[in-house]
Amino acid sequence: MTRALHHNRSSEVPPCHADTDSGLNILFLAAFPLFAWLFQGSFTGIATAMVELWLLSVALRLISTGQRLHRQYDANPTARAPRVPRKLLGSVLMGIMVMLLAGHHFHALMVPLVLGTVAALLSLAAFGIDPLRHKPAPMAQGNDDRETVLLTLERTDHALAQIADRVAMLEDAEITRRTEAARTLVMRLMRSFSRDPQSLQRLDRPVAKFIGLLDAEANRLCTGAPGESSIFARRRYIAKLDVMTESFETSARKTRVRGDKDAFELEADLLLDRMPQNNVA
Repeated sequence: MTRALHHNRSSEVPPCHADTDSGLNILFLAAFPLFAWLFQGSFTGIATAMVELWLLSVALRLISTGQRLHRQYDANPTARAPRVPRKLLGSVLMGIMVMLLAGHHFHALMVPLVLGTVAALLSLAAFGIDPLRHKPAPMAQGNDDRETVLLTLERTDHALAQIADRVAMLEDAEITRRTEAARTLVMRLMRSFSRDPQSLQRLDRPVAKFIGLLDAEANRLCTGAPGESSIFARRRYIAKLDVMTESFETSARKTRVRGDKDAFELEADLLLDRMPQNNVA
C-alpha cells in the first residue's frame, strides 16, 4: 500500500508545474464563446472562429512547450537557451488573436491594436519570457584548469605563428616586425589572464575574432588584388594591424575590468609577465 502511494505521489505534477498547466487550461476556457460562432454565425463568422481557435491552440501549445523548456533550463546548470523563444511567440499569437477579435467590434484600428498589445504583454507577465542566454560551462578545477589554460595558449600561439610565418615569407622586415609585435602583445595579454581561468574564457571571443581578421588581412596581403600596388597593400596591412591590435588591447582591458579586476592589477600582471623575458642571465 505504501509502495502504491509512493508511486502515485511521484507521478503527480509538481505544484509549480500544476499551476502553469491549470493556468493554460483556464485560458483555453476563454475561447468557448467562439464555439457559438460555429453554429450561429455566418460563413465569415465560422471561418473567423476557426482561425481564432487555431491561433489560440498554437499559442497555448507554444507557451506550454516554452514552459517545459524553461524548467529544463533552470534545472540544468550548463543549459543552453532555446533557439526559438516559444513563450514569446505564443504571447504574440495571443495578442494577434485578441486584436482580430476586437476588430469585429471596433471600426478604428487603434483600439484593437492596443488591446492586442495589452494581451501579449499580460501573457508575458503571466508566463514569463524565454531564457535568452546560454549558461556558461563550468571551468575544470585543479589540474584540469591548468591543462585547459595551457591548451588555449598553445592553440592561440600556434595560429598566430602560422600567420606570422606566412607574412615573413614576403621578406619585408617592417611588416614582419609589426606582425610579431602583435603576436607578442596578444600572447602577453592572454598569459596575464591565465591566472584567472574565467577571465581567460571571457577572452576567447575577442581572440578568435582577432585571429580571423589578421588571417584574412595576411591572405589579402600575400595574394594581392589585381591592379593593386604592393606599396598600397603594405600600408593598408600596417594600418589595419595597428587598429586591430589597439582594439584588441582595449577590449581585453575592458574584459578584465568586467571581471572585477582593476587597471592597476592588469598592469601588474603584464609587468610580471614581461619580467622573465627581460631578465638578464
